[in-house]
Amino acid sequence: MRWTNYFIHPGDNRYYVFSFKKKEYSNLYETALLKHEIPFESYIDEELEYGAKYLFGIPRTHLTEAMRENNLLHAKIRTPFIPSKILRWTVLIITGALLTLAIIGAMSQKAFGQQMANNDNWELAVQTRLNTPFAIVGVETQEFSTSGLTALWIPKMGQAFGVRLQYRFKENWTFGTGVLWFRKNYSIELNYSNDSLAISTTDTIQLLRAVGYRIPFMAETRVPLGLGYFVTSAAGLGIEITPSDVFVNGSTSDNGSVRDFEVYMGRWRWASIPLMAELGIEKEPRGDIPGWYLGLFWSRSIGKSIWVEQVVSANYYRVVGSGFLNSTVTGIELRVLLK
Repeated sequence: MRWTNYFIHPGDNRYYVFSFKKKEYSNLYETALLKHEIPFESYIDEELEYGAKYLFGIPRTHLTEAMRENNLLHAKIRTPFIPSKILRWTVLIITGALLTLAIIGAMSQKAFGQQMANNDNWELAVQTRLNTPFAIVGVETQEFSTSGLTALWIPKMGQAFGVRLQYRFKENWTFGTGVLWFRKNYSIELNYSNDSLAISTTDTIQLLRAVGYRIPFMAETRVPLGLGYFVTSAAGLGIEITPSDVFVNGSTSDNGSVRDFEVYMGRWRWASIPLMAELGIEKEPRGDIPGWYLGLFWSRSIGKSIWVEQVVSANYYRVVGSGFLNSTVTGIELRVLLK
């Protein structure tokens, strides 16, 4: 299965082929090629796999320019990260409402805080997270090998920020939801060796970033320690949405020859369902004095959720490898608790 809409020409490796399923998209791409004076040959193939029958042959010497116009076109025509208009507006409205509540809570005056009923069961928290690659809980380097091409995907520290709204239906039990923006970071080491061609090369992509959104649904319980301190634990499910795929490419020279390398990371479906768990220490808010929470979190999606692909190519070879990336995320979380 091909993840991208371009590939090296099967009969002449001096050319790359860009393919499109819809005629209107191919017309837009042709217009962009003509505008930027990128040489090409066009062809319609009714029998090409996956139905992408509108083809453009681009010389390797103009691959960078053609790739840029291809990426700009797909950025323009890609579908929204949430296809349903109703669901999309619902997520945006909830996000805006929770952020508004967070700002109001943070800026509330002391007099306003004293007017609130003591038995108010709603709690608001502003949270920030540091994703850390703890191998002991499954966040570790993954290796993918195909036809001499080995790729090491190395997780790096990531960040997250969001708000959570909780309802305390019993003294030590709450149910909460919210919106969390997150960023996952990776570095990728590519190693390709071929004894027949006497090739042994190494390339490194220092940073690949992927961003997304998460809506959690968490049940939490706590055990009092005294003086307003509690040990808390929570578990639940969530909805994780990744707006778009991530792509990084580059090239290096070795003994006079040019070598290209590419890596991709994308969602397997438009949304995934992660299992989540949290454990920490909480100091509850008192009147106009905010509380705080410091703890650890862990999550892992149910089933496959992230695919990756890595490519290395030169004038006389092209190797493509793919696989599914571990979705486990863990780290440290800090919250500011507002009553």
